[in-house]
Amino acid sequence: MANVYKNNINVVATTNIQTLYTCPAETVALVKSVSAYNAHASATADWTLTLYDSSATANVVYAKAASTAAAGKVEFLEGDSSTVIVLEESDAIKFTTTVTSANVSISVLQQDRT
Repeated sequence: MANVYKNNINVVATTNIQTLYTCPAETVALVKSVSAYNAHASATADWTLTLYDSSATANVVYAKAASTAAAGKVEFLEGDSSTVIVLEESDAIKFTTTVTSANVSISVLQQDRT
């Protein structure tokens, strides 16, 4: 069972829901960090972090954050929130924002089950 650390950095340029990370085949992913940076010059941002459960073919809203100032950052896995998200094969992290310039970073430990 091999461990691979990944830092998945995404530039989000749309307000439509986007899949930012999908757990590979025969892998379990331990998501340690999901952070979003509002790169817009003046607009505040609202964020929605959604998890896709492939075994149930369902999207579930995991967390929301509102009114992040321009050049502001929000971390979704800290404090009273869960500090780890476990994803199974084909599960995914999806993201929606109200601005058209955002950077989202996802830090993951992938464990190969083969």
